[in-house]
Parts: sequence; C-alpha cells; structure tokens
Amino acid sequence: MLKLDNVCKTYRTDEVETRALSDVSLEIQAGEFVAIMGPSGCGKSSLLNILGLLDSPTSGSYRFFGEEVARHSEKQLTQRRRSGIGFVFQSFNLIDDLNVTENVEVSLLYQGMSRGERVKRIAAALDRVGLSHRARHLPHQLSGGQQQRVAIARALVANPKLILADEPTGNLDTENGAEVMTMLGEINQAGTTVVMVTHSLAHAAHARRTIKFLDGRVVSETLLAA
Repeated sequence: MLKLDNVCKTYRTDEVETRALSDVSLEIQAGEFVAIMGPSGCGKSSLLNILGLLDSPTSGSYRFFGEEVARHSEKQLTQRRRSGIGFVFQSFNLIDDLNVTENVEVSLLYQGMSRGERVKRIAAALDRVGLSHRARHLPHQLSGGQQQRVAIARALVANPKLILADEPTGNLDTENGAEVMTMLGEINQAGTTVVMVTHSLAHAAHARRTIKFLDGRVVSETLLAA
C-alpha cells in the first residue's frame, strides 16, 4: 500500500542544511495499525508529511497505493490526498467560526458531491464519533476531547483508505486520550489503515506494529503478538 525506498528529506536555508530523514525504507500494508515513535526532532513528522503527500522526498522513492508519486504535480498530489487520506492532528485544526457540521463538511467540498450525499455522510460520521447532538455547536463550545472527535469525523467523512494521526492525544487528558485511541482502534478494525505518531508507549500498544526513529532513521520495529 505504502512503500518508501531509501527516502531522504533535507531542509535548506541560506545558511543551514538539515537532514530530517536519512535513507528510510519501510512498507505499510493495507489494514495495518502502525505507531511511529521517537524523540522530538527525530523525523517522525517529516515522515508523516511525506506519507500524507504534504511534502516530497529530496531523494528516494515513495509508492502510494502502488504508484510512484515523487514526481507528481501539486494538483495530482492534492487530488490523491482528498480522495484517499484523512488527517488527525494534535491541535485539532478546526475552523473557529464554523460549527461542527460545517467543519466536517470541509473535507467534502471539493469532491464534486451532491448536497444530499454530503448531509448523509456528515450525519453518519458524527454518529460514529458520538457527536450528533453537537452538530450545531462551535469549536469553543466543545471540550478538547469533543474537538478531537470532530477532527476524527472530518478525517473519516470521505471514507479514506488511510488515516494519518500526528500526536492525536497530545492535547488531551488521560480519559479523553483513551477514548480517542479506542476510536482509532475501531476505525482500524473496520478496515482503514492507521499510521500514528505518538510519544506514548501505552497508546503505541494499540498498534499492531511500532516503528522507532532516531536521527532521521528507522532504528527498530516491533510486531505485537496477535
């Protein structure tokens, strides 16, 4: 499904060159739940940005659903992001002046979908995360856990094959963090591939496989018993 071969990512300014990823090779199969761990600055988010087609490798190969995308245009990458990937971020990234329904609808606005189909999908996504009763609330009227559930509904509403979650519990208390992890596990069990960056060993234990990064390189992989 996702395959990186010898991927490097270098960021350059006028004075500094920073190597974020060094010869990273890994493969993620359809239906997996993978946790990516490592200290801050080790390349986890750079990897997630490349997996999510938000950034391109400096060198190496990335095959997305079997298709080499390293040389695709931004328009092509955008089309693939919209149709195949849902994103969940630590900071929720909700739009303050849109209500819950409108925030979830954002993921569908460029899909060429009828209004009736959008309404149906939004209702199903909000029901799935237990927030149908908050559909008209604004983000500031919700708790942090509820805001993250809205973000998950937004990620799910287009029925993506892949969910990328960057520290999805980082701004949540223990109880809400556990609820989000349960939700991601259920999404995975329903057939969606989940790749999650986390600092939490307890949350990584929800994944089937853990990949540890250090200094832009994969240093170990752990496959949990079924």
